[in-house]
Amino acid sequence: MLTPATVLLVGLTIIPFAISVAFSFSNYSLVTPDDFAFIWFENYGRMFSSAEFWNALRVTVIFTVAAVAVELVLGVGIAALLHHETRAVPFFRVVYLLPLAITPVAAVFTFRIMLNPSLGVLNYLLKQVGLPPQDWLGTPAMALATLVAVDAWQWTPFIMLIAAGGLAAMDQEPLEAAAMDGAGPVTSFFHHTLPMLFPYLVVAIVFRSIDAFKTFDIIFVLTGGGPGIATRTLNLLAYKQGIEFLSMGYAAALAIVMLIITIVASQVFLRRINMFRPKASL
Repeated sequence: MLTPATVLLVGLTIIPFAISVAFSFSNYSLVTPDDFAFIWFENYGRMFSSAEFWNALRVTVIFTVAAVAVELVLGVGIAALLHHETRAVPFFRVVYLLPLAITPVAAVFTFRIMLNPSLGVLNYLLKQVGLPPQDWLGTPAMALATLVAVDAWQWTPFIMLIAAGGLAAMDQEPLEAAAMDGAGPVTSFFHHTLPMLFPYLVVAIVFRSIDAFKTFDIIFVLTGGGPGIATRTLNLLAYKQGIEFLSMGYAAALAIVMLIITIVASQVFLRRINMFRPKASL
């Protein structure tokens, strides 16, 4: 009974991955496919000696850390605010989950119109309150901050959903005991709620970090990696090498390095916080 699922897994995952690994050790190019040859680690040597690769890695790490940090703070905060049942809470829960229901590319194209420096609604609103208009995507620092903000708008509901599930499943007795001991809401939240919510937040951080590390659609539509290479991430660099320059071997090497970085970073993070580590028996 497992045969259909196994065949599907092998056909759609394992075989393409093995082909990508093989391509990463070759000079395969769609411009000159007949000159295919294995060059082994030359693609990786070219990559690690390239300033473009290190810039893309730096941009990717900054984007990932900033986006996940913002989403974590906002997601947990919103989940905590909506944890108490009132008449308005169901409405706001639906509103905050709407970004997850919108097609990502459609949402990003809408943001592209809103962020237009001349005709965008955001600069229009700034003018109405007496503030100078901003070139949201025209300078390196502003462009990267804008991408983080758009990603936070889209994915904060994901962390909010996980945090809300953790709050709903949380044992209330420690919170009630803290309240009886005179702990206020803020003190109780930081000293009792957050520690009990920590395992859920770890799951949210790992999933969002992996997803943010390989973000493509937001950056491709809004900036295309610009201005210059200020917002060119590893994923966008691999796309340009493989799709625009048709250098499939080098693009495959970039993809393999991204996979290795993701796996190593996730394992280091989980081990540092002692998650999923077997407990010693007494």
